[in-house]
Amino acid sequence: MRNAILVSVLTAALVTVSATGFAGPPLSGDYKSTLGDFDEGTAASLWAGSFLASGNVLFAQSVAGGVFTGDWLIHCPFVVSVIPTGGVLICGTGNLDYMIVYAGGYVQLGGPGTPWDGGDASYTGLLDSFVEFRTIQYLSGVLKGSTSDYALSAHLQGYAQSCMTWAIGNGVLRGGTGFVAPLQSVKPAGYPDYHNVACVVSGTVGHWDDVRDLTLSITSCPVATQQSTWGAVKSIYRN
Repeated sequence: MRNAILVSVLTAALVTVSATGFAGPPLSGDYKSTLGDFDEGTAASLWAGSFLASGNVLFAQSVAGGVFTGDWLIHCPFVVSVIPTGGVLICGTGNLDYMIVYAGGYVQLGGPGTPWDGGDASYTGLLDSFVEFRTIQYLSGVLKGSTSDYALSAHLQGYAQSCMTWAIGNGVLRGGTGFVAPLQSVKPAGYPDYHNVACVVSGTVGHWDDVRDLTLSITSCPVATQQSTWGAVKSIYRN
């Protein structure tokens, strides 16, 4: 059922892309938010049960001055595994490390006003991989902070399969449902709504992060030769 929902969501996304047509591929290059090439952002993850749980759904978007912008969005990949990778707690104090693997979802890059603008209103890419490495700090058994390293890759729709984007970035946990100081317990403005696996706004329980220090690389994007490779996409997500 989850895959069926995901297929319907991605179908809608690609229909929108097809309706706008293709004016030109994004410009290949390496772009950094730290250099002001594009905006950094924020993220919110809807919990399927707890802070670290399979089924949690992430939604992230670029932000400037507390206002969402159209530089980039990450639409609703969901957690498929949470793997402990190291760390130790002594009397409830210390750091624990995890590798969090996501599936599904897609990324959207803005067009006009971005340094990679090649003529399209926006660029939609299906996520091929998305992995988060998260370190969590505890003090006397209480979660006090968390940082993440993100790595993702996607292929952009409407162009050859070689038209790819890679991105890396850092995340800083700002709060979550039931968290205590110095973390926030109520999600403030400037962070996305919670989205479920169908990428529909849903629920009120989850956590939220800042997303910063992003590097975006775009490569091998020739002029469009076909409107979509949706048949291949369906075969990936079909049960």
